[in-house]
Amino acid sequence: MEYTLGAPIKNDQYHTVTVRSPVTRNLAAKFDDIKDEITEAFKEYIPPTDDWTTVNGYETVMHVVCRTSNRYFIGLPLCREPGYISLQERFTIDVIIGAQIINCFPNFLKPLVGRYLTTVPKSIKKAIGYLGPIIEERLAQEEQDGSDWADKPNDLISWLLETAQGYQRTAQDIVLRILAINFAAIHTSTMSFTQALYDLAIHPEYVAEMREEVESVIEEHGWTKVAMKEMRKVDSFLKESQRLNSTGTIQMLRKTLKDWTLSDGTIIPAGIYVGVAADPMNRDEASFPDAETFKGFRFSDMRDGDGQLDSIKHQMVALTLDTVVFGHGRHACPGRFFAVNELKAMFAYLIVNYDVQLEGGSLERPQNLTYESNIAPNMRAKVMFRKRVCT
Repeated sequence: MEYTLGAPIKNDQYHTVTVRSPVTRNLAAKFDDIKDEITEAFKEYIPPTDDWTTVNGYETVMHVVCRTSNRYFIGLPLCREPGYISLQERFTIDVIIGAQIINCFPNFLKPLVGRYLTTVPKSIKKAIGYLGPIIEERLAQEEQDGSDWADKPNDLISWLLETAQGYQRTAQDIVLRILAINFAAIHTSTMSFTQALYDLAIHPEYVAEMREEVESVIEEHGWTKVAMKEMRKVDSFLKESQRLNSTGTIQMLRKTLKDWTLSDGTIIPAGIYVGVAADPMNRDEASFPDAETFKGFRFSDMRDGDGQLDSIKHQMVALTLDTVVFGHGRHACPGRFFAVNELKAMFAYLIVNYDVQLEGGSLERPQNLTYESNIAPNMRAKVMFRKRVCT
């Protein structure tokens, strides 16, 4: 991280406070922006036609996620600028490839390799070209009129500046924070939604009930954050897809900085990497009966249980000891509330406006890509869409 995103991102992660607080807090106020961008992005990338349109599932979802996320983070018109969107989509890949290149060299050469043999510095320079003037203007406005000036934009730049101090209040640093937040947001949400899209295509038996739920909730609450909370079946379908197709077999990776003794006396020496076997947990029969079977409404049924907390602890954003997709405890994913609301809004829009199937009407799920401990959706699979046929 020190030689890709930079030492400040590694050592001073104040942007996680921004994600945990204002990014989450403003979901209700800015939900209209999320819905508007989902609508426009779907129309552009998947035009609603009477005939079936075939697209690459992963790439199409990534475009919609990137635009929607950046509509919320940065706003118009930049969130629809092709060069800016391409930069954000590509940045995560650049960093991961750059890290692999850097790790091939001894420590004393890593700073030079990171600077001259990877594409990350060039990507950061491009991002500064797009965002730098906006940030400089914002800083000048605050210098002149104070931190709470009239018509102050309600966006990620403003939210970061609420916390930023000293050297952090520069265009360079704010741009790096925006890149880091996009790094965390775009591809994880893209993978989760793509997996759910494949499950929807091979399990059409769930569509009618989810459509009924979405239409009923929207009629009562409109396209709002409150409406997303009421979509229990949509929430359950997404969580069940995530359960069987998470982003890795091991989650919550940690490195011990000193010898650590567990409650049963087991000693983990300093310098050891440890993690939680997330995929086996997700398939544990004790927690999830008939665990290898996809049951789209598994969690909505569990939320209807008699337990005092059943209606809360089985929702997608909840942190439990049964599933650690978002981590657990104080270091759990701070952006999960934004991610889940974005995913649910996209999925709800999809099922009430489109019919979906895999290429050729196949009911065979595209095989996941697995490498090391990572799990990713098939990135070559084609998905077919058409304007919903009302029955």
